[in-house]
Amino acid sequence: MADDRTTLQRLWAVGCSLKLAIYAASAATLLIMGGSLAMNAHPRIFGGMDGTTINAWFAGTWPSAPQLTWWLPLTALCLLIFGINTLCCLLDWLTHLRARWRKTGEYLIHTGFLLLLIGYAWGNLAGFRSGPHRLAPGETLALPQLPGYSLQLDSFTPDFSPEGRPLDMVSAVVLLRNGNEVARGTVRINHPLLHDGLVILATSLDQRLAGFRCFLNGVGTIDLAPGSRVALPDGGTLGVLQLLADARQAADGQVIPMGEQLGNPALQLLLLRPDGSLWQGWYFLREPPPFELAAAGAAPRPLQPLAGYVSLLTVNRDPGAGLALAGGICLTIGVLLAMLSFYRKRRRGDRPQI
Repeated sequence: MADDRTTLQRLWAVGCSLKLAIYAASAATLLIMGGSLAMNAHPRIFGGMDGTTINAWFAGTWPSAPQLTWWLPLTALCLLIFGINTLCCLLDWLTHLRARWRKTGEYLIHTGFLLLLIGYAWGNLAGFRSGPHRLAPGETLALPQLPGYSLQLDSFTPDFSPEGRPLDMVSAVVLLRNGNEVARGTVRINHPLLHDGLVILATSLDQRLAGFRCFLNGVGTIDLAPGSRVALPDGGTLGVLQLLADARQAADGQVIPMGEQLGNPALQLLLLRPDGSLWQGWYFLREPPPFELAAAGAAPRPLQPLAGYVSLLTVNRDPGAGLALAGGICLTIGVLLAMLSFYRKRRRGDRPQI
């Protein structure tokens, strides 16, 4: 029998085909199942997958491991075909809505799936994930993905169990745009700060060098940290300006920080003498004190380092989150309506032939 349909009608029939939906969904499912086995067997390759968007991760991983990641673009192609099929079915239903309105639940599920798919694609193409960023209280971090934006940590208070296990990490943060505050809040575990599509999450914590416990002649044991001020017996004052966990001094006298791990620590000190004169300089704690400190009897002798904590924060932006939420709501309502419709048909004896 001759097919009198036009090419466009044939394409539309293929787009609405149930067979196409089954083939595309089955192929995507099989690829994802096989890919999950590869992910479990190669954690070194796939371990950082959740730390960035899928397209950014794939662009960085594909050149080094194409044999392990080839299934991802094929899965994306299958989902794209399945999404086009779902859209065609939805549009076909809308054109015959007066006759097919009883299938509203099923097509709300179609709509929810499309919204989820579009929201996920939009979030990966236009969004970003960055971090975890290491911030100590008082520090400010510029967000390179959002020019003009920066994140400031005002305070950080970890909460520990009696066994020493962290129970919560409370960070008071301020979001700045061009130096002006646009949002302020407290970030805790499972309680992010949300602003204009940005999600600031508490990820973990880390230890850092916070100061040194020292012995000072005529004063006794003191704790020195940036901002400390110590009154000296002769009426002078010793202050701490900076603390570097590991540093070196260049030939021109410039002090260069080398890292956050304890190595060659250095204190930048300020000495205010009783006569009002000032001295400012660096004291490398593994070396003899500067002459000016020793002559004033204000050279602290280090006894032990003091540990503090820094907050590890993740900053994400997902512009498709609203669409994904709407998709989830449509799916939920659609499933409920489809179930009600199914039981109503069964009571009437309206059952499909299998």
